[in-house]
Amino acid sequence: MPVLRHAFLLNAVQELGRSVSAILRTRASWEECLGLIRETCTASLGMEFETLTRFDARSVVGLFTHPEQARILARLVDERARLFEAHGRYAEALEDSVYAGQLLACSRARFGLPRDARAADVLEREAGTPSPLG
Repeated sequence: MPVLRHAFLLNAVQELGRSVSAILRTRASWEECLGLIRETCTASLGMEFETLTRFDARSVVGLFTHPEQARILARLVDERARLFEAHGRYAEALEDSVYAGQLLACSRARFGLPRDARAADVLEREAGTPSPLG
């Protein structure tokens, strides 16, 4: 079972890595970028972005079985914060930035320090840039 979970997580991280560059390219188009964030969340975590972001960070992290899942969601929330900032919606950008930080803090509280550095390496290789949340 741990092998399947690890394979699922690496696949999720690879999916995020492939999508990050597309998200960065479409930031000028509000609907297209937001759509990519939603699709990436569903493809990588199997849950809807809006559903996950409605709850507090501790509750959301409680749904996950691995810290990488929280890191993936935090990255997507951070991308939405950057989208808000690019469109002058600073209050919403700040809320998302705070929420992304809360996700990471709750993940560290629940799981301890990140145990799977390989997944972070795969993300950086796929995305082509170091992760600001990692």
